[in-house]
Amino acid sequence: MRLSAYLDHNKLTLTAFGRLIGTGPMTVHRYAKAGRVPRPYLMRRIIAATGGKVRADDFFETPKRNGRRAA
Repeated sequence: MRLSAYLDHNKLTLTAFGRLIGTGPMTVHRYAKAGRVPRPYLMRRIIAATGGKVRADDFFETPKRNGRRAA
């Protein structure tokens, strides 16, 4: 699940999620909206804070096969 979708689904603001992972709202915005990839220590915090719903591979585009994301 993309971070932006997780935030929307759980009605979390950038500020609230930033507090959960120990960073500011602009940093969360960069990861959720601007397509930046978190550093490893923040990636671990994001995974933990979302209960594994947002994973490291959710920050990367994967090649598509027949109109679907490749596994």
